[in-house]
Amino acid sequence: MPAGRSRRDLLLGLLGSLLAGLVVGTIGTFKHQVGISAATGTGLPIGLVLSLAMVVVFLVALRVSFATRWYAAAAAAGVVAAVALLSLPGASGGSTVVLLNIAGVVWTVAPAVLAAAVVGWPRIARRPRSAPAPDGILADDGTRRVDAEQDRRPGSSEQRTTE
Repeated sequence: MPAGRSRRDLLLGLLGSLLAGLVVGTIGTFKHQVGISAATGTGLPIGLVLSLAMVVVFLVALRVSFATRWYAAAAAAGVVAAVALLSLPGASGGSTVVLLNIAGVVWTVAPAVLAAAVVGWPRIARRPRSAPAPDGILADDGTRRVDAEQDRRPGSSEQRTTE
């Protein structure tokens, strides 16, 4: 792949991740108060739990899907930007979307903390997979079946050393 195309793909991917992060942050900001009574302030904050889960799952999916952290970082920036912009005070002196209650305070801080954790989490080294045999079947120990069969044939190196 030419370097110009790779850079273009990266920039388009970053822009797409940023926009998707803005959408996720906006949805979470509007839905984090679901389940809490506006009159009494009590109730199960199911909207907050689901909104935070949506942010984590979205960012982890990007982090796992791509070899680079850039896409997850761009999406995290979009989420944090949406939460920050919608938490700003309006004409009434306070935010009309994010209320000053426990769910609102948690929603204002938690997406940024979770995003930093997901983006900063170290990549876990994966064990290299052995190549499948020409017929696509692996031996029980994970080696190619063809290699295992060659070791059992008369005249193989194992049989010569054991005689």
